[in-house]
Amino acid sequence: MTFVLAFSGSRGDVQPAVALGVALVGAGHAVRLAVPPNLVGFGRGAGLDTHPFGADTGELLGSELVRRQLKSANPRTRLRAIAQLTLRDGRRTQRELAELAAGADVLIGGSAGQERALNVATALGIPYLPVHYCPLRRNGVVSLLPADGLPPAVHRVSWAAVEQLLWLGIRGAERTLAADLGLPAPVGPAAGRIAGVPEIQAYDPLLFPGLAAEWGPARPLTGFLGLAPETRALVDPRTGDDGLDAWLAAGPPPLYVGFGSMTVADPPELARTLALVTAELGLRVLVVSGWGGLDGTEFAPHGDRIRVVRSVDHAAVLPRCVALVHHGGAGTVAAGLRAGRPALICWHGADQPLWGRRLRALGAGTAIPVAGLTPERLQSALVDVLRPERAAAAARAAAALIPPAAAAERAVRIAERVAEVATRRSRGDAVQAGTLSVVVPAYNEEEVIGECLDRLTAQLGAITEIVVVDNNSTDKTADIVRGYAERFPQVVLVREEQQGLVHARNRGLDAAGGALLARIDADTRIPEHWAATVVEFFAADTAGHWAAACGRGEAYGLPYGDRVGRAKKRLRERDPDGVKQVPVLYGSNMILRAETWAAIRGSVAMRRDVFEDVDMGLCVTEIGGRNAFLNNLTVGVAARRMETGVPAFVRYMACLPRTLLLHRRWGLAAGAALVYVPSIVVLHAARLLLIRAYDRRTGTYGLRNMLRRAENDADRPAP
Repeated sequence: MTFVLAFSGSRGDVQPAVALGVALVGAGHAVRLAVPPNLVGFGRGAGLDTHPFGADTGELLGSELVRRQLKSANPRTRLRAIAQLTLRDGRRTQRELAELAAGADVLIGGSAGQERALNVATALGIPYLPVHYCPLRRNGVVSLLPADGLPPAVHRVSWAAVEQLLWLGIRGAERTLAADLGLPAPVGPAAGRIAGVPEIQAYDPLLFPGLAAEWGPARPLTGFLGLAPETRALVDPRTGDDGLDAWLAAGPPPLYVGFGSMTVADPPELARTLALVTAELGLRVLVVSGWGGLDGTEFAPHGDRIRVVRSVDHAAVLPRCVALVHHGGAGTVAAGLRAGRPALICWHGADQPLWGRRLRALGAGTAIPVAGLTPERLQSALVDVLRPERAAAAARAAAALIPPAAAAERAVRIAERVAEVATRRSRGDAVQAGTLSVVVPAYNEEEVIGECLDRLTAQLGAITEIVVVDNNSTDKTADIVRGYAERFPQVVLVREEQQGLVHARNRGLDAAGGALLARIDADTRIPEHWAATVVEFFAADTAGHWAAACGRGEAYGLPYGDRVGRAKKRLRERDPDGVKQVPVLYGSNMILRAETWAAIRGSVAMRRDVFEDVDMGLCVTEIGGRNAFLNNLTVGVAARRMETGVPAFVRYMACLPRTLLLHRRWGLAAGAALVYVPSIVVLHAARLLLIRAYDRRTGTYGLRNMLRRAENDADRPAP
């Protein structure tokens, strides 16, 4: 398989990509690495086929646009700067990346510039697999607000607000760049357009308790991606003895100070502050100058107490330090934790305050803004970080982290699964006829399963297999299905011993082998051309825009059914081929791509007190997928639910707000409980009067029929 890894930013942004690329090559895959021009040597040093794309990171960070406008106190100025940056280098970035990604199976990209990679992948018809170095999607665990202990709903609102604010700032540029590749204008942020693939979270779940459980397999937390020792030796060779080892060994462990690619506003003043405070505390200091402007000039009067170097091997040097002072980049946070050393994060912006709060929550560090840093504030923070309990917490964290090799292996497995799915779909080619599996959960359905199978087997030209799941039936359901299996090899009978629709559904979807997985009920009556309609719809969706689809169900056997059905049909005929996006699915008439089911398999609820189809639809949307509602896909369903009494129906409808609450859709749950469910219950009560007043033998309505029905119900034994 061929993977193209496109990562923009500084070395801290590219280094995890190098670790992943080396691991993919080790697993036998072809890898092309696309990085900023100034980091091509870094990638090639690791032995990867590396190519330049996009802007030079050093030039970009030193530009007026980044140094001043992007750091302006005025939000509008910052948004304008983001839009200018997006458009300024976007065309060249997309053009260069499209050339590099031609012929690839999967395009993997980092969070910086993810829209460019997403556009290119969509234009080429290949999956885009995101890699994130910190939480970037809505969740109830991590907040963008500088406060801990807030309700989950507040966390989600903070993410939604920032996501929409950024989109408003860049939407014009994004529409222009999409048009350059012949793509339709995007209607929302990239987070809502990435569908059908997991999003790799390349950081450790230790720092975000509860996040892995909330996101599940849709956004797996693999652990920090770090360079293996042999790779680090290649990219950071020691050309000679620079005296650092001897200096480290000549005294007590020093304080590490480094700000990576961050530009310091006033390097001389920061150097004087560091020198003054560390002298007061009696600390030796190892300063890694990086790109920030700190050099040996201001430190020269302090002699051998302060050592200044351009760069160091974090894995080799950090364990020999007493504590760290750094900018709070994800890579440096990971390196410090692996070394078991506490840290003071002097943050500049972006995700850095977030990492500072997480270290504080672990007890392994603290954080202060680098802006306005005074000797007093720095000394107070350093005294805090140098406490023994901070070092003990950092050591505990080091022992609990996922090892780099295990993190890389997890990421490789995810990438391989995405590539395998892409291969099955012939790199985005149309779904061919005969790839549709239909799953039918069944429990004591001897009265209806025959007709269901008659209708399915009549459409075997478009259906690959029919998987009937016997969920411990005590009647003749299984025998009837076996009879069909003898005549039609496409009919498969499987058994699920754990009772419940969700267990039977999962068993059937897991057993099905089609590229499209439909799920209907045993009493569903599919119309002629139903299967062909499903296959043709997904065949036309070559870009994979839709992750799942559903249609409506109309009850058969109702006394007024024919008249209502004809009225509904006339309405549908106004837009016979209409398709709209919906948040949920309809269980008696729904279809998922096989890769969509694989992505949500670990997230679907296994409770019996929720609507399993609504739950599945919401799970699809939560991985960034889209559910289509097809106006021309209608099936017949039995009216059994409509004939239940009002108390039973109320208990049934209570599952809806409960399902929405399960997915933290607070507003929708409130609306369902206060408005939708009561109105549906009133409608059900009126409908029940009509159903019970009707005598099928005579075709008449009357009070006597209702009384007779009540007497019969009273005589019927309780289930």
